[in-house]
Amino acid sequence: MESIKQLAALAGLQDSYVHANGHTEQIALADQQAILAAMGFDLSSSDAIASQITLLQQQPWTEAVAPVQVIAEHTSITVRLQQQKALASSNWHWQIITEQQQTFSGQQQIAISDIVGRQQLANTEYLAFTLSIDMVLEQGYHQLLLSDGQQQYQQQLIVTPSRCFQLQDNAILHKTMGPAVQLYALRSSRNWGIGDFVDLKNLVAPLAALGNDFIGLNPLHALYPGLPQDCSPYSPNSRLWLNTLYVALEHSPEYAECLAAQQLFHSPQFQSRLRDCRAAADVDYDAVSSLKAEIAGLLYQHFKQQHLRSNSERALQFHQFIAQSDASLLNLARYQVLQAVLFSRDIQMACWQNFPPEYQNPHSAAVQQFAKEHNDAINQQLYLQWLAQLQLAEVKAECQRQGMAIGLYCDVAVGANSNSAESWSAPEDFLLQLSVGAPPDIMAPKGQNWGLLAYNPKTLRQKAYQPFIQLIRANMRYAGALRLDHVMALLRLWCCPPGADATAGGYISLPADDLFAILALESQRNHCVVIGEDLGTVPVAISQLMAKYQVLSYRVFMLEQKAGSYQHSEQTYPALALATVTTHDMPTLVGYWQEHDLALRHKLDLFPSPQIAANLQQLRLDEKHTLCHQLQLEHGNMQQLVYHSHVYLAGTAARLMAYQLEDLLLVATPVNIPGTSTEYPNWRRKLPIEFEQALMQSDVRELITAMANQRQQH
Repeated sequence: MESIKQLAALAGLQDSYVHANGHTEQIALADQQAILAAMGFDLSSSDAIASQITLLQQQPWTEAVAPVQVIAEHTSITVRLQQQKALASSNWHWQIITEQQQTFSGQQQIAISDIVGRQQLANTEYLAFTLSIDMVLEQGYHQLLLSDGQQQYQQQLIVTPSRCFQLQDNAILHKTMGPAVQLYALRSSRNWGIGDFVDLKNLVAPLAALGNDFIGLNPLHALYPGLPQDCSPYSPNSRLWLNTLYVALEHSPEYAECLAAQQLFHSPQFQSRLRDCRAAADVDYDAVSSLKAEIAGLLYQHFKQQHLRSNSERALQFHQFIAQSDASLLNLARYQVLQAVLFSRDIQMACWQNFPPEYQNPHSAAVQQFAKEHNDAINQQLYLQWLAQLQLAEVKAECQRQGMAIGLYCDVAVGANSNSAESWSAPEDFLLQLSVGAPPDIMAPKGQNWGLLAYNPKTLRQKAYQPFIQLIRANMRYAGALRLDHVMALLRLWCCPPGADATAGGYISLPADDLFAILALESQRNHCVVIGEDLGTVPVAISQLMAKYQVLSYRVFMLEQKAGSYQHSEQTYPALALATVTTHDMPTLVGYWQEHDLALRHKLDLFPSPQIAANLQQLRLDEKHTLCHQLQLEHGNMQQLVYHSHVYLAGTAARLMAYQLEDLLLVATPVNIPGTSTEYPNWRRKLPIEFEQALMQSDVRELITAMANQRQQH
């Protein structure tokens, strides 16, 4: 139906895409209809469809001034103004309030020569004018006010730099490297069965001494205290705040003061449970969460009685933290408690869309009443978030003390979970009825459905991109480098309608030019290098934008075992890239060689057909042959495989290089298998030994030193 295609185009839904195999795949009309319906369009009749087409066609003209304009620095300001011809004004007063609260103003006369467009809508003619303000603003976020004496309009002006921050801006010219760590997977002699921020701090000095300039981390986003089994760092509750399970409670000032917490911690029963958590091969999130909740409750009560009631200096610092945080912090704390309480009564309440109606709106009277009744529990979540921020700030400071050029290399998930505090707090920001994923490719032949939410492009623009700005700013707070998971999401997102598998999705467009420009602004302000995870089907437009704004590409050695990649390594691993041997979504190097991943995929029925399975098996044999030939490896010598692969990659031109401790320790099992949930214990597998011991092993130290030498020599 032609009208459906027309509506889809106006709504930003693409009708085709380039498949990973290189051919163009058309989106079936039925799939387009399902996605449009999930976006909220009425497809019940041809009249309804026609009406919505007309509305979308008219919107650009009926909007007098766009809510936001992104402007390149050193560029004068030009504003597009649209009015009905019969009501058009020619005399305008403008006022600009800069981010620094400076005010500039002036008068502007619009002449006929300023008309840049005309449009007839029904019986009304609209005119488009350009209003030029001879003024150049500094980088930042500024407000423009326009008034003709009768009407007033407002536009956010975002002035952006030409590119993202680079290390050479700080006179750091050498190539850098560091481990990519799953924080929860760290074993140590002191943690509670899950890696924490004190473990992370203790990693800094020994790694820096071995020539590492950063520590890469899984997303540290807030998860679900009441549902500890929901542990994927890529399916977060809030990407704006931290996972408080990483707080080292015994390193808080309150623990040093609280006799009750110390007695509980040292009790035989608690110590026995603690030993079990430490000894477990996988993180036992339920058990760890229970241990931490018991101590956290005592610490908060102590804080309340000894600090909040006396309004101590520490209490003032806590209140200042709350006051300086936006509404998303309080909403997260309330949601965490509300979800936990409702879930304890009914497991269907894990998702806020299943809450009783009065609890689905964070501003409702019922939620306000709930907050009063559970004030202590909510304040405890705020207290734990405060501790998390303080401890991660200490890690950042330790990185700086140890001379790391980058410090923490953080990761931001592509979307919030559908049952997240993020979506509960601002449902208008998301396409709630669609699930983000990826079309079929060589890594996931059945496609992927991640159960995450995409931003609503319309709301994003109406809010002057504020949700995206807050997201980037929050995740750069402690980072010297930031990885954007699935960077293609800034241009388009593969969205699947309810109940459909990943093959029935389609791409929805986002304003990539503006988002990349804003990313560059926040990158420069925070002195933070940006890496875009550009794996899978990568449109040319994304590659062009990454090059323009100097967002580093993400190059994976394991995916480059093909003809020409070694002979043209400067193109395979260009300077503007982060190179890594493997990733959290792929097998370890040993697992790859031993084909554990293919065996697991067979076992879990993740191949669409026997033919695809056979093709991938043959591809793996070819890749291993290439690897052996190029690096002169002895077949089956795992130690040699790991050593030569890492040293080779360290010698490439890529400015950043990441490696995994799992590979250096010859671990065969993966941390995550995309496309699985309960079939495999994703996001739970720990390192086989304590990290202190790992960094003392002669073969590990030898390899890290060899990589550092390669980084310095080339």
